[in-house]
Amino acid sequence: MENYRIVVHEQVYKTIGQIQDYIATLNTYEAAENYSIKLFSEIKTLANPILANAIQHSQWQAAKKLHPQAKRLITKNRKWNIIFHIQGRYVIIDGIIPTSLMK
Repeated sequence: MENYRIVVHEQVYKTIGQIQDYIATLNTYEAAENYSIKLFSEIKTLANPILANAIQHSQWQAAKKLHPQAKRLITKNRKWNIIFHIQGRYVIIDGIIPTSLMK
């Protein structure tokens, strides 16, 4: 089984940049950069078709606003939801939403 290719919307890069800036104000730039690297590492796990296909479509309206067939991967620290959908051989990352805003 071939891995999916990951496509990240430009808005996701902006969101991760904002997260990084916020963490840098609380901690160091290096800590913020490491946090961003971990977020991207979690996004990369969705290239694995076994994982990406096993995740059910989200019932949360916040996810569905980004895409009607949205799925969500909760990050290891449970603070963020990586919202994505699958289209052919691609996993498309539609957004990152804080867990506190999932409704």
